[in-house]
Amino acid sequence: MTSTGSPPKDHRTRDRVIRALLFVAVGVSLTVTLWGMDLSRLGAALKAADWRWLLLAALANTASQTTRAMGWNAMLTAPRIRFPLLVRIEFAAQAAAAVSPEGMGEFVRIGYLLREGVTRTVTVTLMLVRKYFSSLGLVPFLVFVWRPGSGVPGWAVTVAWLYAAVLAVETVLVVRVSRAPAAPAREGRLRKVVFDARTALGPVRRPRVFAEVGAAAVATRALDFIAAAAVARSLGLPLSVAVLVVVLLSVEVSNVLPTLPGQLGTFEAAVLGATAGTLGQAEGLAFALVLHAQQVLPQIPLGMIAMADTSILRNRSKRNSS
Repeated sequence: MTSTGSPPKDHRTRDRVIRALLFVAVGVSLTVTLWGMDLSRLGAALKAADWRWLLLAALANTASQTTRAMGWNAMLTAPRIRFPLLVRIEFAAQAAAAVSPEGMGEFVRIGYLLREGVTRTVTVTLMLVRKYFSSLGLVPFLVFVWRPGSGVPGWAVTVAWLYAAVLAVETVLVVRVSRAPAAPAREGRLRKVVFDARTALGPVRRPRVFAEVGAAAVATRALDFIAAAAVARSLGLPLSVAVLVVVLLSVEVSNVLPTLPGQLGTFEAAVLGATAGTLGQAEGLAFALVLHAQQVLPQIPLGMIAMADTSILRNRSKRNSS
């Protein structure tokens, strides 16, 4: 007789298959990413860089995974998930997103949260909300772009205003959609999905949760800015606060474009465009490569460790419950 506490065999097999696919996908994608990168130019830039500032950038990037997990911790009220586990999931998801085709990181998140009792509908809904807050977190920094004498090109100022306008519209939509939904009058799979999605927004309706997720997003963006400033300082590049904010804005906007694994190509193009009026092409490319590397490279080993650690914790929990 099978113990009621042991997981079904097909679930164990599915978990093993998902875990194996995750490791293979990250490993293959990492190879593709590094194969397409100009490692000689990146190596030359790193040799001329001050490693103390690069270390600060890497630490800021690592800390930003924790602030992202704080946002998820505020939104996930039922079921409650331990914060250390959310941090591990964030590292795993970001590692997969850093070196794989678009959507792979969110697939990782869905898989792990599904095993913790969070349905796919809830996870996908909260992912969209988290993306909205992530974009909203950049708005306070746009003040540096809008102020007179910022020294940034006119197109950047226009993009910043358009960015804020789009987020204003999204804010209205989020507030309206997040209202408590009425149960669907008729049955239907689509109606149930929509009802479940709107129900998942319940925590966001609370002012305290809204403020916590927003604060976590601003903190994440502040850490992104610190990392970009540290990379510029390490390379001895004279980039102002406004230009660094334009760099972050350009990378954010480029996220909507189809891209290779790890935003390879689109990331560099966004950074080069943002610094075109300030840096030469060679300096801009060096900055883009190092900035991209400090985002991607620390996440990969930490994410792989998080994947293994999360799996070990999950298996241990299953053994204890059986």
